[in-house]
Amino acid sequence: MVTFLITSLLVVAIIAIAVYFWQKPASKPETFELPPPRATALFADSEPSEVAETAEHELLTSGEAERETDQTLRAREELDAAIQSWRESPTKSSIATMLHLAATTDDAETYRATVELALDSWQGGSITDLSAGELLTLMNSEYWLLSSQTRSSGAGFVLKRTLSTAKRELENTNNRT
Repeated sequence: MVTFLITSLLVVAIIAIAVYFWQKPASKPETFELPPPRATALFADSEPSEVAETAEHELLTSGEAERETDQTLRAREELDAAIQSWRESPTKSSIATMLHLAATTDDAETYRATVELALDSWQGGSITDLSAGELLTLMNSEYWLLSSQTRSSGAGFVLKRTLSTAKRELENTNNRT
């Protein structure tokens, strides 16, 4: 009896396996292909209006670059004038103007040099109407005017280290007073 049961189970299993392998494979899903790219020559025929639009775009782009260069030059000239004015009479407002103009040049090295100049002047005692906390806040807030590309550059890294050093020095000054 046990032999008959085991044999029948084996036969049923073999038949199930055979049916499984003999059945038709499921139909493959349709694959959608993109049409082949349109063949074009190296110098494809283009409409004169397209050429004119491209040339106009290039002129606008170069004009924007020239404007940015002019703005940078003007910002540097204004910064030089502000530094000269600040050296004649260092005040809270003149140092704020100087740091702001240095940040608008979008040059990390220029901003770093200006921060060091302001910090040295403050530590020397020539600016009495500005607390350590105010100077630190001013330097850090103007830092964010620099573009992200400038902040993440190598000079930006040196600037971050300078700001970090300034922060430690100014916080130590606050803690002592």
